[in-house]
Amino acid sequence: MVKQIIKGIVFKICYPFCYWIAARKSVRDDKVIFVENHQETLSDNFRLLYDELQKRQYQIKVHYLKVADSNWKDIIIRTVRLLWDMADAKCIFLNESNSAFGVIPLRKETKLVQLWHACGAFKKWGFSVAQQQFGEDQKTLEKYSGHRNYWLVPVSGQAVCWAYAEAFGLKDDGKVIRPLGVSRTDVFFDAQKKVEARNHLYEINKKCCERKIVLYAPTFRGDIKQAKSPDVLDIEKFTKTFGTEYMLVIKQHPFVKQRINIPGDSADSCMEITNEMTIEELLMVADVCITDYSSVVFEYSLMHKPMIFLAPDLDQYYDERGFYYAYREFVPGPIVTDMSELMEQMQSLKHFDYQKLETFRSAYMSGCDGNSTKRILETIYGKNFI
Repeated sequence: MVKQIIKGIVFKICYPFCYWIAARKSVRDDKVIFVENHQETLSDNFRLLYDELQKRQYQIKVHYLKVADSNWKDIIIRTVRLLWDMADAKCIFLNESNSAFGVIPLRKETKLVQLWHACGAFKKWGFSVAQQQFGEDQKTLEKYSGHRNYWLVPVSGQAVCWAYAEAFGLKDDGKVIRPLGVSRTDVFFDAQKKVEARNHLYEINKKCCERKIVLYAPTFRGDIKQAKSPDVLDIEKFTKTFGTEYMLVIKQHPFVKQRINIPGDSADSCMEITNEMTIEELLMVADVCITDYSSVVFEYSLMHKPMIFLAPDLDQYYDERGFYYAYREFVPGPIVTDMSELMEQMQSLKHFDYQKLETFRSAYMSGCDGNSTKRILETIYGKNFI
């Protein structure tokens, strides 16, 4: 009860008052704010946009709120600093939900852009999971919705606009949610970036030069603060069978802090590379991707390479989160529930259905063609920006 009272005071009085005072300054057309909720460095969701704006000498500030790893006091202090700083900004970029943006009267000259941190629409979130185990209650979402002030939400393709509208509690009228593409996917169309990614991998482990790469990139389980990876992949069994042909590379979700224990016998053909390379780099170098309910399915579809979905807890995930599309018909690759089935599919990759993969890519990633960053910035600043 006390926590709710404090939250009400902070959100309904403190935050709006701080912004109102700071908003007496004139809006600066060259000022841009990037907001990172959790990460302590600039994420790939922002990097290409940041670089383009920096080239043109825009005044850029990045705010790291560190929500997952901080106490209430520190979060409030950082949010107040953000609100004060952004009050005269022309454009503000987010890549996650932030309820503070739902309680301030955002200036009409300011454009709030939600880039989101995932392509496509896979697992349900926001208003789509209201009242469910994973989500907040409907009343809280409506009271502190950080989505109502969005000026633009670029998404990966026309087919997913309706899902973002549902999740954010917005209208699907084509005005705010638009299939302009996802900025960070531009790197997948850059031949030089692919070469750099592969060289980076070889620098980390020269043995990768001799083998194909299998990327295991599952999403996390549990809540953000206690996130963990699924305990289903038998590393020893996998490497014993495929270790001479493949290097197994494991990339955990950023929320997962505990590293995976790799058995000694598997160390020659398996490595965890969660912090050493970005997910974009790994998707560019992987010959096969094993995932579950992660949105990497969308990015990896741009690679035109096989995917396998290791989903032993599918029914439980349906109950906790749910999906925007029927999972079994939706995913562009075989679904397996245990190691035996996974091994069979690895041995049957020559029969992979590439036509289903292409149909998937065309439907859900139509806006991602290497020019997403350009389209987003031209939409915000005008056709002559780039």
